[in-house]
Amino acid sequence: MQIDRRNVLKAGAASLLMAAAKPGSGTLAVPTVDGLELTILIDGTTAVFGAAVSRAGFRSVPPPITHDYHAAFAGQWGYSLLARSMVGGTVRRTLVDFGYTPEALLNNMAQLDVDPATIDAAVLSHGHYDHFGGLDGLLATGKVRRGIPLFVGGEEAFCARVRGIEPDGPPFGAVDRPALRAAGVDLRVSAEPAIVAGHGFTTGRIPLTSPEHPRVPTGMMPGQGCSRQLLDGDKQAAAFLVDDAVHELGTAFHLRDKGLVVIGSCSHRGIINTVRRAQAVSGIDRVYAIVGGFHLVPPQTREQALETVRLMQALDPDYIIPGHCTGETFIAAAQAAMPDRVLRSIVGTRYQFGTAAA
Repeated sequence: MQIDRRNVLKAGAASLLMAAAKPGSGTLAVPTVDGLELTILIDGTTAVFGAAVSRAGFRSVPPPITHDYHAAFAGQWGYSLLARSMVGGTVRRTLVDFGYTPEALLNNMAQLDVDPATIDAAVLSHGHYDHFGGLDGLLATGKVRRGIPLFVGGEEAFCARVRGIEPDGPPFGAVDRPALRAAGVDLRVSAEPAIVAGHGFTTGRIPLTSPEHPRVPTGMMPGQGCSRQLLDGDKQAAAFLVDDAVHELGTAFHLRDKGLVVIGSCSHRGIINTVRRAQAVSGIDRVYAIVGGFHLVPPQTREQALETVRLMQALDPDYIIPGHCTGETFIAAAQAAMPDRVLRSIVGTRYQFGTAAA
């Protein structure tokens, strides 16, 4: 093999990443799944036609063509994903985020024959409207099981927010906690990692350990919609704070013989930091797939996007499925650097891993 400066730098970056991520043993005994199917319910890209991608242990199934030509998938700014995991003959369904509007979420679920009554657990990655806006409409169907667990990373997810980083910015909504209680949702609010539906896990709080320096373009009002006493001590007395997304969660699955499938949703804490946290929590270094929004649109810069591509190359995942807030700069650069690994996130598409791809 030819040894040049590029190979040496790439190997050095990989060694540094692995050294930072390798915990020796995880902090959580995470389960192992035999198969995993991820279905994109809400994202900004839709397509009527598409070709299936089939490889060993992986398959991408394009959106179905609707029987009624009046009907179509709804694409919008926001994110929602359904994870269908398999262990032996046991299947669990975990809903990660809820998109921007109930109309889009319920429309796309109906087109895909996703019954709200079959959902076993849900994760709200963070308290931005484009990730929880469809929640009230989903609960209003009356089909969501009472007692369904909803995992949230901290009290500040419930604080009212504004767009921008000034107190007089336009409103950006707040999670309706009374509606959750009325629907019988089992709220599990914690900064610690947790097992989800017996198959997956949340990362808990995500430390900033990589060179990523994400900026969050929203502000929050402590005490409005959230309890001041349950916020971090340095935030309790504030009237307004620029978001640091410290409550944001990643969701992950350990796929048998393959490694981790990490879902970043929006990655305001940095997608590399999110993956590292999943590695540290689980004690599993191998990363099989990285999915979701990577938060590399403005105010993030082109240089930050390109740096994230380099860091992701060092992680060496088999598949990367960027969507939502990732941005075209990262996607184009990642496709050029890793052409066989990058797939577009398209509403209605099913990405099948392990036994789910058989």
